[in-house]
Amino acid sequence: MEEAAHVIDVLTRARYALEQEDTKQLRDLSGRTIHAASVYQHTDYILVSTIIYTLSKIVERKDKINIKNWNHFIKEVSNLLSLSIIAIQRNKHSQFIKFLGKTKHYIENLSQDIKPLIEELLRKASINKASKVYEHGISLAKTTKLLGVTPWELSEYIGEKENPQIKLNKTIDAKSRVQIAMDFFK
Repeated sequence: MEEAAHVIDVLTRARYALEQEDTKQLRDLSGRTIHAASVYQHTDYILVSTIIYTLSKIVERKDKINIKNWNHFIKEVSNLLSLSIIAIQRNKHSQFIKFLGKTKHYIENLSQDIKPLIEELLRKASINKASKVYEHGISLAKTTKLLGVTPWELSEYIGEKENPQIKLNKTIDAKSRVQIAMDFFK
């Protein structure tokens, strides 16, 4: 039941953030959901997270994407998210998944002109979310299976991200090393 309450809360907040065109809130909600997805290893959470993250990117790039009827788009996605919320409140898991799928399908098929761009956003969102799941300690194989990305895509994305341990491996110039040694003996 705790899982359902979390999803209801996230989707409710995502609807509001979408209506307010609040990209930061949408990204934060997506991140919160991917953490839960990692903990429970639940594919539904991953789909929720991917949809919300994609919405954040669409809102962020709305001027470049140029969706013809923006207000209708917002209203339609908001309605589909509402139906998802109602389904999970009623414990109708198959309907919940159906409405999430319809939301993703609606986003993917906004317009033939921008369909390749939206598909690319969804693909990148999946890879991004896969990297977050992987960071939570889920194996590469399991992560790729959960998110439907290839091990190659995930490995490439993870390799491109800056690794905090790399900073520890950087060498310093000779002058700085001598100064550190001199300070050590003072």
